[in-house]
Amino acid sequence: MFDKIQNKWKEEREKKQLTPMNEAFYGAMRDFLKIRTTRSKEEINPLIKKILEERLNRLKFVINDLLRIRTFKIIQIVLNKQEIDINLAREEQNFYERMKQIYDVYRKDVFSPKDVAYTDLNLPSVESIGEGSDDEIEFVAIRFIQSTKDKIQGLDGRIYGPFEPEDVCLIPKENAIGLVRREIAENIELKE
Repeated sequence: MFDKIQNKWKEEREKKQLTPMNEAFYGAMRDFLKIRTTRSKEEINPLIKKILEERLNRLKFVINDLLRIRTFKIIQIVLNKQEIDINLAREEQNFYERMKQIYDVYRKDVFSPKDVAYTDLNLPSVESIGEGSDDEIEFVAIRFIQSTKDKIQGLDGRIYGPFEPEDVCLIPKENAIGLVRREIAENIELKE
């Protein structure tokens, strides 16, 4: 079994692509490692014990490096949004599926709007506050591309901000135009 593990390790180091692996590879590897560890601990002869410990350390190094290399390759595949079309060990297949889910959730967290203003999307306009005007204020959604240290007074009388890059907010159109012209924010279209 040591030769199989070492050969797999060498193959993985030599090739850029992830190589196929038997579904039960890691189970057999764990059993082999357990046997070697037990044998090393139970050995009475100090010289043989030293040799067994050295071999065990080499085996652990090879296993850990093999896991590191294959893990890195699987993560690269997930990051590149590729699919794996080769056989993987059962544990690797589970890892791959979980990584895809985690990466998808992470990307949704990063790129989806979280601003509270989105809860008011059903109200495209509100009556102006102040000076008793009956005019309606048009609101637009913008995404900030720069941070703003100060709060912004909207034409509706509300206070907005401060904002960080990628923050999204529904704000009075006139305020939004000024922020877009100064390249602090960009206008985004909302699709229902």
